[in-house]
Amino acid sequence: MSRIELSESDDPVRVKVVVVGDMCVGKTAIALRFTKNAFEEKIAHTVGASYYIRSMDIEDRTILFQIWDTAGQERFRSLVPMYLRDADIALLVYDITSEESFHSLELWRTELLASAPSHVTTAVVGNKSDLGSKRKIEATAGRAYAMKHRMLYTETSAKLGTNVEELFYDLGLRMANPELGGQMENSIKVPEKYKNVINVQIPPADDIPPPQKSCCY
Repeated sequence: MSRIELSESDDPVRVKVVVVGDMCVGKTAIALRFTKNAFEEKIAHTVGASYYIRSMDIEDRTILFQIWDTAGQERFRSLVPMYLRDADIALLVYDITSEESFHSLELWRTELLASAPSHVTTAVVGNKSDLGSKRKIEATAGRAYAMKHRMLYTETSAKLGTNVEELFYDLGLRMANPELGGQMENSIKVPEKYKNVINVQIPPADDIPPPQKSCCY
């Protein structure tokens, strides 16, 4: 049972999303694509964590996604439990062209088990699906890993925007309907009203960490 309490009021349902995974798997790129409908070939390495926010109206409820994009570098890993401890959703992201990032999922899952609430909804996300010619991890392997650990699964391309809207819409739908279960499998279709439309809500400046600079998507 999620700690989120859904009410009939006009207040948005605040959902904390924590994105974890190795460096350069595209965590920041996914967050940018979803919240700003933007993509950059060269993106700063996240230092500590970066914060993004966007709302979606799903089944007559406003779901406010508060996204914490955590750093993948080893020296920042000790900070990850702080973000996970009250997460509603966790995204475990790997790069489909990197065997190392896929094998690291087990380390991130262990961190998740140790730090996140038992009710956290977790999705395994294979990013960079646009790089099919360089693929090292087949979708069947990602799906099998997710099924084994009772997690949702999808593949995305932050560069092309493939399945990014679907991913968050599906997760928001599950927040609004806790009884939903099973595999994601890209089965959720995003309503046309969300195509190429970004509904961004800007939080108070004090809530947004300063941007950090560095390298890859």
